[in-house]
Amino acid sequence: MYRLTSRHQDIAVMTVNALRDHLESLSTPSCKFAIAKVDRDRVSIRGDYLLAGRKKHSWLLLPAYPTGWPDDATVRNLNVVLDPIGFEGVESCAERNVYAPLLGRDLLEHYEKMHPDAAIPLSRCC
Repeated sequence: MYRLTSRHQDIAVMTVNALRDHLESLSTPSCKFAIAKVDRDRVSIRGDYLLAGRKKHSWLLLPAYPTGWPDDATVRNLNVVLDPIGFEGVESCAERNVYAPLLGRDLLEHYEKMHPDAAIPLSRCC
């Protein structure tokens, strides 16, 4: 894992394989994370969780780029930046906060500042 600090904030970067292990360690019986899809420039993470007694799921989109190793294209082991591009299937702040163990509160707050037109204002409901 690498730390990038260009905006005075730590941003984690890890390979898809390391991320898969990390998601497994973060998963609990009530909230499970898994890599749903790996594209050449992004990774989709699926979160399955219980919210208010109902089973829900949503997706987190993260940017990805090649590590530079020749085998990356065949094994799809890209570098993944833990800085969200977007969320899909998220209808409330509680659903977005499900990803806080992975991203951290600072990154979620930064995402809201960078996307003020997002449908869920993090600062108003959390």
